[in-house]
Amino acid sequence: MEKEQIEQIVEEIKVSGCLEKFGTLVEVLQQPIFTYCYHMLGHRQEAEDAVQEVLIKAYEHLEKYNRTISFTAWVYKIAYHHCLNLIKRKKLHQVILFWKKNEAAREHEQETSRLIHEPFSEPLHQALGALTPEERNLVILRVIEEKGYDELATLLNASSATLRKKYERAIKKCKHQLQSQSQKGGKINEAYRAIR
Repeated sequence: MEKEQIEQIVEEIKVSGCLEKFGTLVEVLQQPIFTYCYHMLGHRQEAEDAVQEVLIKAYEHLEKYNRTISFTAWVYKIAYHHCLNLIKRKKLHQVILFWKKNEAAREHEQETSRLIHEPFSEPLHQALGALTPEERNLVILRVIEEKGYDELATLLNASSATLRKKYERAIKKCKHQLQSQSQKGGKINEAYRAIR
Protein backbone atom coordinates (compact mmCIF):
# COMPACT_ATOMS: atom_id res chain seq x y z
CA MET A 1 0.00 0.00 0.00
CA GLU A 2 1.36 3.43 -0.94
CA LYS A 3 2.26 6.02 1.68
CA GLU A 4 -0.46 8.42 0.51
CA GLN A 5 -3.12 5.70 0.74
CA ILE A 6 -2.04 4.97 4.31
CA GLU A 7 -2.16 8.67 5.22
CA GLN A 8 -5.65 8.96 3.68
CA ILE A 9 -6.94 6.01 5.71
CA VAL A 10 -5.41 7.50 8.86
CA GLU A 11 -7.21 10.80 8.26
CA GLU A 12 -10.50 8.97 7.69
CA ILE A 13 -10.04 7.01 10.92
CA LYS A 14 -9.23 10.20 12.85
CA VAL A 15 -12.53 11.70 11.65
CA SER A 16 -14.75 8.61 11.97
CA GLY A 17 -12.94 6.50 14.60
CA CYS A 18 -13.77 3.48 12.42
CA LEU A 19 -12.03 0.40 13.81
CA GLU A 20 -12.71 -1.55 10.60
CA LYS A 21 -10.59 0.90 8.57
CA PHE A 22 -7.82 0.54 11.13
CA GLY A 23 -7.94 -3.18 10.38
CA THR A 24 -6.70 -2.34 6.88
CA LEU A 25 -3.67 -0.63 8.40
CA VAL A 26 -3.12 -3.59 10.73
CA GLU A 27 -2.96 -5.92 7.70
CA VAL A 28 -0.30 -3.71 6.10
CA LEU A 29 1.80 -3.10 9.22
CA GLN A 30 1.50 -6.35 11.16
CA GLN A 31 4.27 -8.36 9.44
CA PRO A 32 6.89 -5.56 9.20
CA ILE A 33 6.29 -4.55 12.83
CA PHE A 34 6.52 -8.22 13.88
CA THR A 35 9.86 -8.58 12.09
CA TYR A 36 11.13 -5.43 13.78
CA CYS A 37 9.94 -6.50 17.25
CA TYR A 38 11.34 -9.99 16.79
CA HIS A 39 14.79 -8.63 16.01
CA MET A 40 14.58 -6.20 18.92
CA LEU A 41 13.33 -8.74 21.47
CA GLY A 42 14.77 -12.01 20.15
CA HIS A 43 11.72 -14.12 20.98
CA ARG A 44 8.78 -15.00 18.73
CA GLN A 45 6.03 -14.98 21.39
CA GLU A 46 7.22 -11.69 22.89
CA ALA A 47 7.30 -10.18 19.40
CA GLU A 48 3.76 -11.37 18.63
CA ASP A 49 2.49 -9.87 21.90
CA ALA A 50 4.43 -6.66 21.26
CA VAL A 51 2.89 -6.23 17.79
CA GLN A 52 -0.60 -6.39 19.24
CA GLU A 53 0.24 -3.92 21.98
CA VAL A 54 1.98 -1.52 19.57
CA LEU A 55 -0.96 -1.50 17.14
CA ILE A 56 -3.42 -0.98 19.99
CA LYS A 57 -1.33 1.96 21.25
CA ALA A 58 -1.24 3.39 17.73
CA TYR A 59 -5.04 3.26 17.52
CA GLU A 60 -5.57 4.66 21.02
CA HIS A 61 -3.18 7.57 20.42
CA LEU A 62 -4.08 8.25 16.81
CA GLU A 63 -5.19 11.80 17.63
CA LYS A 64 -1.55 12.58 18.58
CA TYR A 65 -0.29 11.63 15.13
CA ASN A 66 0.55 14.48 12.78
CA ARG A 67 2.07 14.29 9.33
CA THR A 68 5.53 15.60 10.26
CA ILE A 69 6.68 11.98 9.75
CA SER A 70 4.95 9.15 7.91
CA PHE A 71 2.37 7.11 9.79
CA THR A 72 4.51 4.00 9.31
CA ALA A 73 7.53 5.74 10.86
CA TRP A 74 5.32 6.91 13.74
CA VAL A 75 4.25 3.30 14.41
CA TYR A 76 7.89 2.16 14.31
CA LYS A 77 8.68 4.82 16.90
CA ILE A 78 5.94 3.42 19.14
CA ALA A 79 7.34 -0.09 18.56
CA TYR A 80 10.87 1.08 19.42
CA HIS A 81 9.83 2.61 22.75
CA HIS A 82 7.63 -0.38 23.56
CA CYS A 83 10.47 -2.83 22.88
CA LEU A 84 12.91 -0.73 24.93
CA ASN A 85 10.50 -0.86 27.88
CA LEU A 86 10.19 -4.63 27.53
CA ILE A 87 13.97 -5.03 27.38
CA LYS A 88 14.40 -2.87 30.51
CA ARG A 89 11.74 -4.88 32.36
CA LYS A 90 13.39 -8.12 31.29
CA LYS A 91 16.77 -6.92 32.59
CA LEU A 92 15.20 -5.82 35.87
CA HIS A 93 13.50 -9.20 36.13
CA GLN A 94 16.85 -10.95 35.57
CA VAL A 95 18.48 -8.85 38.32
CA ILE A 96 15.70 -9.78 40.74
CA LEU A 97 16.10 -13.46 39.83
CA PHE A 98 19.84 -13.20 40.39
CA TRP A 99 19.26 -11.74 43.87
CA LYS A 100 16.94 -14.57 44.84
CA LYS A 101 19.54 -17.16 43.79
CA ASN A 102 17.24 -20.12 44.10
CA GLU A 103 17.39 -23.01 41.66
CA ALA A 104 14.00 -22.34 40.07
CA ALA A 105 14.96 -18.72 39.41
CA ARG A 106 18.26 -19.74 37.80
CA GLU A 107 16.50 -22.24 35.55
CA HIS A 108 13.97 -19.58 34.50
CA GLU A 109 16.75 -17.08 33.78
CA GLN A 110 18.56 -19.62 31.60
CA GLU A 111 15.36 -20.41 29.75
CA THR A 112 14.54 -16.75 29.04
CA SER A 113 18.06 -15.89 27.94
CA ARG A 114 18.43 -18.86 25.57
CA LEU A 115 17.99 -18.00 21.89
CA ILE A 116 15.22 -19.96 20.24
CA HIS A 117 15.84 -21.15 16.68
CA GLU A 118 13.42 -19.24 14.48
CA PRO A 119 13.00 -18.98 10.72
CA PHE A 120 15.28 -15.92 10.71
CA SER A 121 19.03 -16.27 10.23
CA GLU A 122 20.46 -17.52 13.53
CA PRO A 123 23.93 -16.00 13.03
CA LEU A 124 22.42 -12.63 12.14
CA HIS A 125 20.06 -12.86 15.11
CA GLN A 126 23.01 -13.56 17.43
CA ALA A 127 25.03 -10.71 15.91
CA LEU A 128 22.11 -8.33 16.48
CA GLY A 129 21.85 -9.60 20.04
CA ALA A 130 25.39 -8.37 20.70
CA LEU A 131 24.34 -4.77 19.94
CA THR A 132 22.77 -2.29 22.35
CA PRO A 133 19.01 -1.80 21.87
CA GLU A 134 19.68 1.59 20.24
CA GLU A 135 22.22 0.10 17.81
CA ARG A 136 19.91 -2.83 17.09
CA ASN A 137 17.07 -0.42 16.36
CA LEU A 138 19.21 1.51 13.88
CA VAL A 139 20.47 -1.61 12.08
CA ILE A 140 16.98 -3.15 11.86
CA LEU A 141 15.44 0.04 10.51
CA ARG A 142 18.29 0.61 8.03
CA VAL A 143 18.94 -2.95 6.79
CA ILE A 144 15.77 -4.94 7.32
CA GLU A 145 13.19 -2.17 6.94
CA GLU A 146 15.34 -0.31 4.35
CA LYS A 147 14.76 3.15 5.84
CA GLY A 148 16.84 6.01 4.40
CA TYR A 149 19.02 8.21 6.59
CA ASP A 150 16.70 11.22 6.12
CA GLU A 151 13.70 9.29 7.38
CA LEU A 152 15.78 7.83 10.22
CA ALA A 153 16.96 11.33 11.17
CA THR A 154 13.34 12.45 11.52
CA LEU A 155 12.31 9.28 13.31
CA LEU A 156 15.22 9.19 15.77
CA ASN A 157 15.72 12.95 16.28
CA ALA A 158 19.35 12.92 15.17
CA SER A 159 21.29 14.18 12.18
CA SER A 160 21.70 11.81 9.26
CA ALA A 161 25.52 12.17 9.51
CA THR A 162 25.44 11.09 13.17
CA LEU A 163 23.19 8.15 12.35
CA ARG A 164 25.44 7.13 9.46
CA LYS A 165 28.45 6.97 11.84
CA LYS A 166 26.47 5.05 14.48
CA TYR A 167 25.26 2.66 11.80
CA GLU A 168 28.82 2.08 10.54
CA ARG A 169 29.99 1.30 14.09
CA ALA A 170 27.04 -1.06 14.69
CA ILE A 171 27.67 -2.89 11.42
CA LYS A 172 31.34 -3.22 12.35
CA LYS A 173 30.28 -4.84 15.65
CA CYS A 174 27.93 -7.19 13.78
CA LYS A 175 30.66 -8.20 11.34
CA HIS A 176 33.07 -8.81 14.22
CA GLN A 177 30.45 -10.99 15.92
CA LEU A 178 29.84 -12.91 12.68
CA GLN A 179 33.58 -13.44 12.20
CA SER A 180 33.82 -14.80 15.75
CA GLN A 181 30.97 -17.19 14.97
CA SER A 182 32.72 -18.23 11.75
CA GLN A 183 35.89 -19.07 13.66
CA LYS A 184 33.79 -21.30 15.90
CA GLY A 185 32.44 -23.12 12.84
CA GLY A 186 29.20 -21.16 12.41
CA LYS A 187 27.45 -20.61 9.08
CA ILE A 188 27.53 -16.89 8.40
CA ASN A 189 27.29 -16.43 4.63
CA GLU A 190 23.61 -15.44 4.57
CA ALA A 191 23.92 -13.22 7.65
CA TYR A 192 27.07 -11.52 6.38
CA ARG A 193 25.41 -10.73 3.05
CA ALA A 194 22.42 -9.23 4.88
CA ILE A 195 24.50 -6.55 6.62
CA ARG A 196 26.94 -5.68 3.82
